Amino acid sequence: MKTIVHSLILLAVVSVMATSCSNKSSKNHAKDIDLSIQNIDSLSQTIKFSNTLFSLPSPYQLTMLVRNTGVSFNSNLLNSLENNQNYTSSFDKCVNLGVYGADLAYMSIYEQAPLIVSLFSVIKSLSNDLDLTSAFSKELVERIENNVNDKDSLMNIVSGAYRDMDVYMKETQRQREGALVLAGGWIESMYILSQLTVETKSDALAQRIGESRQPLDNLIKILSPYYHDAPEIEGLLDELVELADIFAGVESQYTYVVPEIDAEKKMTIVKSVTKITISDDVLSEIAEKVSVIRESIINRV
Repeated sequence: MKTIVHSLILLAVVSVMATSCSNKSSKNHAKDIDLSIQNIDSLSQTIKFSNTLFSLPSPYQLTMLVRNTGVSFNSNLLNSLENNQNYTSSFDKCVNLGVYGADLAYMSIYEQAPLIVSLFSVIKSLSNDLDLTSAFSKELVERIENNVNDKDSLMNIVSGAYRDMDVYMKETQRQREGALVLAGGWIESMYILSQLTVETKSDALAQRIGESRQPLDNLIKILSPYYHDAPEIEGLLDELVELADIFAGVESQYTYVVPEIDAEKKMTIVKSVTKITISDDVLSEIAEKVSVIRESIINRV
């Protein structure tokens, strides 16, 4: 199942955020920004931005953390598939493609097969609307649907698809829209994580919330060049900056430990530890703000 989950996430989240939508105004920034996926695994995604690498947790990583705490699946946390009909602008379609990608990660980890099939139809619709047929063809989706229970076939299909997507990403200059999809996925993942953290009072989940300040700062840096491109992007960035201000209430204590060097494997093992302390009040503020941001992007009427 883990192989299936990883494959689905590669297809529906990573590759889509690497491509994007039909609005081509982001070409104005093409010479300054290279927003591309440098490394993808089941835990993280590294984004190259203006010749600097930024690490962001993947939806798979965050939702697997939730699953490992023993929390039950909650379909009420998902963005309604019916909302898709309200997404008319390039901004709406891009950020909610990221949202649905994070939902797909959550569904997949909890093995919600019927929901996964339903979500595929929405992703297919958005792909067509956003002129992504070159990177996300109808035939590809059908092959995935027909092999969803055959992990070996599915892995082969998606491995080939990812290579095609990578080429497509490099040939298109649509970094702005890719950044919006990335933002949507991060916001939805944080929404699911923060809501369940408040509900369960889990120390492990609270720790991960507290560690999210740096990824948030990275996301703000990735989106910042597009601040004046559209009122929706300006509003989203302002909200994310306000969320970053709330994170100032999270306390962290760094303890340095001499790293271990494995000469044979040419590896350096980092052993330093950062202890995160987050109060219930700050946690509630973060969860509430993330919910407000998420609400503003999924409920478009």
